[in-house]
Formats: sequence, C-alpha cells, structure tokens
Amino acid sequence: MLRPLAALAVAALLTGAPAAANPAPARDVTLMTYNVHGLPWPIVEDRAAALAAIGNQLRAMRRHADAPEIVAVQEAFVDDAKAIGRTAGYRYAAFGPAEDAPAMVPRVDDGFVADGSRMVGERLGKHVDSGLAIFSDYPILAVRRMAYPTCAGYDCLANKGALAALIAIPGVATPVIVVDTHLNSNGASGTPSARAIQAYRRQIDLLAAFITSLGAGTRPVLVAGDFNVGRDLARRAQFDMRMLGGGAALQAAVATCRVAPECPVAEPAGIAESIARGKDWLMYRSSPRVAITPTGLAAPFGRRPDGTMLSDHVGIEVRYRIASRSAVAGAPMTTASR
Repeated sequence: MLRPLAALAVAALLTGAPAAANPAPARDVTLMTYNVHGLPWPIVEDRAAALAAIGNQLRAMRRHADAPEIVAVQEAFVDDAKAIGRTAGYRYAAFGPAEDAPAMVPRVDDGFVADGSRMVGERLGKHVDSGLAIFSDYPILAVRRMAYPTCAGYDCLANKGALAALIAIPGVATPVIVVDTHLNSNGASGTPSARAIQAYRRQIDLLAAFITSLGAGTRPVLVAGDFNVGRDLARRAQFDMRMLGGGAALQAAVATCRVAPECPVAEPAGIAESIARGKDWLMYRSSPRVAITPTGLAAPFGRRPDGTMLSDHVGIEVRYRIASRSAVAGAPMTTASR
C-alpha cells in the first residue's frame, strides 16, 4: 500500500509535475466508482464475504483484461473493504482522511454544531475514518486529503471528506488528478432534511474549492464518488451549481455517454438503476494540454442473475480516451495511504 509521501510529492499535486516523455497519441483509461457498503458490525450484517467477492470479481476481470485501471471506493471502513485493492491485484493504493485527521479548514462557529443531537450521532466524535480509497494500476505520485468540518446526523460518526491522487498514466502528457469523495446523506442521516442540506451545502462548497486548489484548471481531472444527490431538488441545485458550474466546471460522464453515439453503454439495467438513485457520479474536466472524452459506460457491479447485489449501490465505470492536445486534430497546444 502507498506510504506517506514526501513534501516534494505533495507539492507536485498542488503546483505541477514533469510532463511524460514522448506522449502517446491517446490512452484509454477506465475509472470505476463504487460504494462498497463496508460498514462495521453491528451497524450492518457481517460483510466479509461480499467484500471479498468484490475483490475476487475485480481480479477475475483483470484475468480477462477487463478490469478498470483505477477504482474509487466509498464506505471502505472495515479492513475487508480496504483489502479489495490488494485482492484485486492493484499495485497502488491511497486512503482518505483517517479517523483522527483534523479538518483542513476551521469549522464555522455559528452554532450549527452546538445544535447537533447526540441521539443521531452528532457531537459524539469520529468512530471510523473517511471510508475513501483509490486503487490504481498506475503510479500514485502524490496524495492530498480533506476532512469535512461540518456534518449532520449519523454521518458525523465517520470522518467524511475527499481524497485526491495524482496519477501518472503512461503516455499522457501530464499526471491526472483523481478525486474521490462521499458527501452527507439525507434520510439515512437520521436528522431533518433542513439540517442535512445545510451540512451538504457546506461540504460541497468546500469540495469545489478543494478541486480548484489542486490546479484542476490546468490539469486533467477525474472525479468520482457518492455525492448523495438523490431526488432532492435542493441538493441537485447545489450540486449543479458547484460541481457542473463555477470553478469546478466538471462534465458528467454518464450524461455525456447517454447522448454520444461513440460512447456505448454496457449493462444498461445497472446504469439505469444508478441514474435513478442519483448518488454515484463520475465527472471529468480536460486541461489545456490534455483532452478527455468518455468512450464507454458500464455497470460491472449491478444485480446478479438471482437479483442480489454485492453492495447497496451499483458499481459503475466510464472508459475515458485521454489524449495529449498535440494529438487531437485541430486542438491548439497550450503550455500551461496510509
């Protein structure tokens, strides 16, 4: 597993890293996002068998050259969930904020936290880490983490936040930033929706600022995670404003694929179920030097033939074509774990 990185590597995530030598015309890279439901017992039933099955299925996909090169998981709270990457054969791994990691920014002292109810897990401290992990076939050059300072309901028992990994993809002109996150839930939080949306807004505002701080305007970026948007209109409005607009200005890969003939969709039933839930998102943003285009969409972890699932979420993936701008017809070349 990835060890703590030197200050120089962390600086690379913020300011830049050397371009890859002799970039290839294009590289296809698949990124999967999957909330693996790796909560501890007795909150849920023993998940060891299902979590092992996820790792084994990814390993089987690898044998058939069909495994995603990068996997971003959420709710990997227990050791069996953290071991998915090792079981599946990924060489590199990075993990999100630890249980005791302080928030990167101070909490707003406006009484929100003081008003929290211990009956729904607030003001009781953190009992598990962020549950975030990124597994990669490609070298992880640097890692940056952020713990959200504000939460609501049972979500406060976990140190939810964001994880960013700078990944060197062979043949790509510059390393790619991959961001994984898990935002505050709504009904499952056990707190009134008005309080949950207040925490959600603060988290997504910080996430947008976090992505911008990583140099996402000049670097290619892929974003994955459980955004807990759901069907709540207030959440969707905040999500659209902060993730698809503003400084982040990301593009939703699933939406792009659904209208692009050159982006085929596999396992459409699983994709449809994921879209209906509105929680798991894959987004991207090109850079002046690197163009990103979704070229395939699949749901390798949906419902099995007997109707069961290995998690309470669908694992979805997008295949991206990542190409140096010099290799894109008509595109100007711009210089720009723990």
